[in-house]
Amino acid sequence: MKVRFYFITITLACLVLTACNPQTNQIEKTQAPQVIEWEYQIAYQRGMEAVTWSLPAVSMICMRNASFNLGGGYNTVYWLSEIPTAKQEALTANNQTPYANVYLNTKNGPVVLDIPPASNKTALFGSAVDIWQEPIADIGPAGADAGKGGKYVFLPPDYDGSEIEGCINVPSGSYQVFVALRCIPIGGATFKEAAEYAKNINAYSLAEINNPPQGNYIDIAGKHLPTLPDYDFSYFGYIKELMDTEPLQKRDMVMGGMLASIGIEKDKPFIPNDKVKSALTKAIADGYNYLEYMFETPGFSLIKQWEGRQWMNIREPSNDGFVFDEGEYLLMDERGSLFHWATFFPRHLGKATAYLNAMQDADGNLLKGEKQYKLTVPAEVPARDFWSVIVYSKKTKAWIYNDLGRVGLSSYDKENMKLNDDGSVDIFFSETAPEGMESNWIPTNGEDFFLLFRFYGPQESYFDKSFVLPDVQLLK
Repeated sequence: MKVRFYFITITLACLVLTACNPQTNQIEKTQAPQVIEWEYQIAYQRGMEAVTWSLPAVSMICMRNASFNLGGGYNTVYWLSEIPTAKQEALTANNQTPYANVYLNTKNGPVVLDIPPASNKTALFGSAVDIWQEPIADIGPAGADAGKGGKYVFLPPDYDGSEIEGCINVPSGSYQVFVALRCIPIGGATFKEAAEYAKNINAYSLAEINNPPQGNYIDIAGKHLPTLPDYDFSYFGYIKELMDTEPLQKRDMVMGGMLASIGIEKDKPFIPNDKVKSALTKAIADGYNYLEYMFETPGFSLIKQWEGRQWMNIREPSNDGFVFDEGEYLLMDERGSLFHWATFFPRHLGKATAYLNAMQDADGNLLKGEKQYKLTVPAEVPARDFWSVIVYSKKTKAWIYNDLGRVGLSSYDKENMKLNDDGSVDIFFSETAPEGMESNWIPTNGEDFFLLFRFYGPQESYFDKSFVLPDVQLLK
């Protein structure tokens, strides 16, 4: 028995050794080593990260370029004399108040922005941001001038001089500064009367402060303004411009090295070979899809407003408001997610305007352009001034083109809408108008969409969440 046991043991051992021998293992012999195209993989991965990282700045560059294509340039005031339409292709703009935008460049020294005091017909509300859309100054009644007007002096990143006396000094982390202002009608003023007040804004170099030049004003009403980034290979050209024209901040040094590895370096030509170009083309397409994922997923730029409801509020990323590097590291995903669908956030929300986002119906399904929906707005909404609801394209995050030219409705429109017996109002969203409810209808033109509900002058029941807005209901 012992002999037989030893024989069996030796035989099994031989079989095991034979199986482990690569020369006799036919399975292992037929497996070819995996070949990885490292040049492609690295360009793709670093391109993906670059999309999310650069988005706030690329968005500003595209907005600036669209405005400059209408004439003017830095220090020009671009204003709207009439209610905007879908031709002004901007991320989630509102159509209720006139806008005025100014683009500044401090590369050659500080730049002055004259802000007029609030009048009996208009008050200016807005903010100035650097190229990364980090707020550097709130302007108007909620800003440093407190509605009294003043001279804001924007200082370049490398400024080493003294403060400018009698002015509101604003250091900037980038040479370029972007200013967006809303001309709020007050005292019964019309849209046009409020818009005209933009002509009291002026921008010029600090050297001209004692003898300011006449301002340059371009009315963009009725003109095509394509400010949206193109998510194709051209996107990396904007990143190249960013690297050439702005200082690389310490927090971004690693990204600078990653960009250099794929050929994007300051003051050097960007001429990628076919393999890298192919990888970056895929990276921008997948980068857009990742931004969409973050847009749809609570926790990045949006959070649930009420438990069990679909409405979402905007998530402030830090204790200091809309600042993404307050802590030990840069909140790159949260920043990219927010500026994928919005621009020009003040440091803190809530004083002048509050926003709620709906991209799902009451059952949690994304809103579809081919379907019909209804939102019932209660008779009493905690908005001291007015409320509005606007439809935006899910794809572009801008207004949807439609034959009616209607992008939203507001409490100002209630006198023309059909109200329910309790004073509430039903607003419909669909490709075609519900019969007899045309005045209560916002066209979707068949595009998938989402909503922003704005509270102008939000009141306490909004903040303590005792006011609850009904979810969007699918009709058919």
